Amino acid sequence: MALEKITRRAALGGLAVAGSAVVNAVAIEPHWLDVTLHEVTVPGLPSSLEGYALAQVTDAHLQGFGAVEQAIVAALREHAVQLVALTGDLVDSTERLHVLANFLHEIRMDGREIVASLGNWEHWGRIHPEDLTKTYRDAGATLLVNESTSLPDGVRVFATDDSTGGRPEFRMEPPRRGEPNVLLTHSPELLDRYPADAGQMALSLSGHTHGGQVRLGSGLVPFRPPGSGRFVAGWYTTAAGRAYVSRGTGTSILPARFSCRPELPIFRLRQG
Repeated sequence: MALEKITRRAALGGLAVAGSAVVNAVAIEPHWLDVTLHEVTVPGLPSSLEGYALAQVTDAHLQGFGAVEQAIVAALREHAVQLVALTGDLVDSTERLHVLANFLHEIRMDGREIVASLGNWEHWGRIHPEDLTKTYRDAGATLLVNESTSLPDGVRVFATDDSTGGRPEFRMEPPRRGEPNVLLTHSPELLDRYPADAGQMALSLSGHTHGGQVRLGSGLVPFRPPGSGRFVAGWYTTAAGRAYVSRGTGTSILPARFSCRPELPIFRLRQG
C-alpha cells in the first residue's frame, strides 16, 4: 500500500507539473514580452547618431491589439526608439490588414520611422502586394522588397524578399564607412548566402525561427521552420557581419510558447 501511495502521489505530482507547464505555455508566456537591450558599435559613426535606437518587430502574426502589442508601444516610448524595423510575418491574411494598420498607427504616433520587409506568410497568405504596400504607405511606413532606402537621419536600410516564400536578391550599393547600414531579411538562412563582395553591414536583422517557440530542457529546440538554417535566436557572425535573430512577438501553428518568451530587441548605436 505504501508503494501504491507513493506511486499515486508521484503521478499526481507529475500531472500537476505538466498542467502548470501547459498553463504557462498557453496563458502566460505568449503574452509576456521580453524587451532585450543591445549595443552595436559602428566604426566611424557620426556623432549625431551616437545613441541612436532602433527596434525590431518580427513574426507578430497579428490577431488584434493585445497585451504584447501594448507592451511593444510602451517599450518604444520608454527607450526613445527612433526606427522600428519590421522583418516579416506581421500578418497572415488580407483580412488582418486592418489590424496591421492599427498597430502601425500606434507605433508611428511619436513620429518614429518604420521600415518593413516581407516574410513567408505575407506570401503564403496570398496578401495582395498592392494592398500591403498601401497599408504601410498610408501609415507613413516604408515597405522594401529587394531594395534600399536612406532615412533622413542618415541610417540606410536594405531589405530582401523572404528566402522561404519569395525571391530574394541582394540588390544594393556597397556600404559606406560611417553610414549605419542595416540589412533586413526574414529567414536567416539567407545570411549564409550573403555575397562576399557586398561589404559588411553594421547590423543584420532576421526572425522566422520564433526562437523555436517551444523549448525543452536546457534550450533544446525540437522544431525550427524551413529557412532557419543554423540559426535559432540571438547573435551570430555571418558573411554580412553581426546578425541578430529575434524570437519574434507572436505564435504560429500552435498558440503557445514555452521557455521562449516573445521578444522586442532594441539596439543602440555607439561610436567605435
